[in-house]
Amino acid sequence: MDNPISLGAVVDPVISRVPSPVLREALRRAFTGEQAALASIEEPFRILPSSAWSAELLCTFAGSWKATHLKMLAIYGLSCRLHRLAERPGAADREDLWIAAARNASTSHEDLGLDFDGHTHAELYDDFAEALTGGDLWQLRRYRLPEAHGFGRWVYRNMVVEDIPDGLLTNMFSEIYNHGEYSVALPAAQAYFRQRTGLSESERASAVTYIAAHVEDDTEADHFLVVVDALDRYLAAIGAQLDTTRARYIFGAYLRNLAPVMRQLTERMRSELASQPAALSASSVHA
Repeated sequence: MDNPISLGAVVDPVISRVPSPVLREALRRAFTGEQAALASIEEPFRILPSSAWSAELLCTFAGSWKATHLKMLAIYGLSCRLHRLAERPGAADREDLWIAAARNASTSHEDLGLDFDGHTHAELYDDFAEALTGGDLWQLRRYRLPEAHGFGRWVYRNMVVEDIPDGLLTNMFSEIYNHGEYSVALPAAQAYFRQRTGLSESERASAVTYIAAHVEDDTEADHFLVVVDALDRYLAAIGAQLDTTRARYIFGAYLRNLAPVMRQLTERMRSELASQPAALSASSVHA
């Protein structure tokens, strides 16, 4: 792809909008300190338009990528935990806890189709995956990489089981990360559908609606800032300061845990390219 978009470059202007300097620094350190993970994450999107992939590979891509997103249950699990905390007898500051719960929950309004005539992001992903793979076999468990399942479980546990600050930091980072990843994925998916399929222009636009919906109007960037506020409200309610060491660990772990998923996809793509009669060279893949 020409002039590829850098995930880190996409997220940095949004990080600049974070009021807390220590939180800004923790976020920036995650992206600058995990360059190897970021390169692994970006690579399958770079390669995607290079070939008309096998059904097996496309199903694995669709099934595994979905497993790293669509965390609505985890979002509401975390909001329920904040509500329960607010309702405890003697809760110090119920209002801040309730607002924190509401702010956190609001990151899933678009996912649920609120104000969008009930069209959920899960349905939009199904449309994307079916256009990509030509059917719905991608939903079979065998097309979900173990690394993708493990990453999804790590996110869920952080938000529903671990300490509440861990959950808010995980949701916060997922939103800023998603803003960057979807910005990288959109031109790659558009190029793939244009170059490797027979879909019409309107069909191609429909196929990428799931990705475009997260990029247009800065949806994920706004969600990120909403969770920043939710964390501030929670910390104010319990009279605590941000644990910057823990924040840096969670942010970095998010990228390190996700990178193996994308490396597996890249390895499969490169293996398939190498088996083709006119296999593309590494330089042409990055052209």
